Amino acid sequence: MITIESASQIAGIIGAITLLYAYAMISKGKFTNTSLTYHIYNFIGAVLVGINTIYMGALGATLLNVAWMIIAAWHIAISRKTKTR
Repeated sequence: MITIESASQIAGIIGAITLLYAYAMISKGKFTNTSLTYHIYNFIGAVLVGINTIYMGALGATLLNVAWMIIAAWHIAISRKTKTR
């Protein structure tokens, strides 16, 4: 049976992999810093890592991930507005 602690750890690992993938793709030139896909990966990764940091009680890391989510969400909204025009 999966415990809350192990689910939190799995979320953190998948989130870290997601963030690293986004970084690797932007470094390789596959994503741009304005691409919707890049910001979606950042948002999902920050949410998943944020779940882990909240569970672990890591306030500093939680605040960082909340800021990361806000920035990513803002850019997702901007990308969606730009595409609909």
